[in-house]
Amino acid sequence: MNPVLTADDIHLWLVDLDQPLTPLPELAATLTADEQERAGRFRFPEHQARFIAGRGLLRELLSGYLNRPAAALRFRRGLHGKPELAGEEAAAGLHFNLSHSGHRALYAVARREVGVDLEKLDRSADYAGIMARICGPQEQAAFQTLPPEQRQDAFFACWTRKEAIAKAIGSGFASGLPTLEVCLPDSDRAKAHDPAGREWGVMNVSLEPGWAGAVAATGVDWRWIRI
Repeated sequence: MNPVLTADDIHLWLVDLDQPLTPLPELAATLTADEQERAGRFRFPEHQARFIAGRGLLRELLSGYLNRPAAALRFRRGLHGKPELAGEEAAAGLHFNLSHSGHRALYAVARREVGVDLEKLDRSADYAGIMARICGPQEQAAFQTLPPEQRQDAFFACWTRKEAIAKAIGSGFASGLPTLEVCLPDSDRAKAHDPAGREWGVMNVSLEPGWAGAVAATGVDWRWIRI
């Protein structure tokens, strides 16, 4: 499969790491020695299998866009440790990001800087306390006006937006989350600017019941497509 990816599109792939469509041994065969060593360090077989599936499926997806063998792809850590393509594929202008939660993984592929986050709605937390750490005054005020039964969904919608844009910009900006006010309830596609003045768009994505997700990318002239 060779997906057609335009400059305005962001492709999203939601996969089941416990039941990958490609057999696990085939995915493992595409990993580098370093990746195989990392997989071997997991204590529990379930976690090892999910790591192999996650890395192997990433290689498989990108190989389709690049028309290159999955095993030939190489990666490096870019600014703030963000993964990116290395070697001759680095010039292809292809960007990607991934997030995993439980047995699911969400991949984003684009021709611009992109970040994505996935969360399983299966845990409770001190939502107000976390929002106080990651949100600006307007966002916190809006959250406080919500009835209790709406706060879990609102929290995960906001959390995934914050994580997606932090990952798109780079983890080095994580401490600046309160300055990125992207969680106001009337903003379907929120806009924010990083310290360098670049404009970013971020929005939640519809996945499956019990899951929340968001995608962020440079500019606002893009659309997301679930493949």
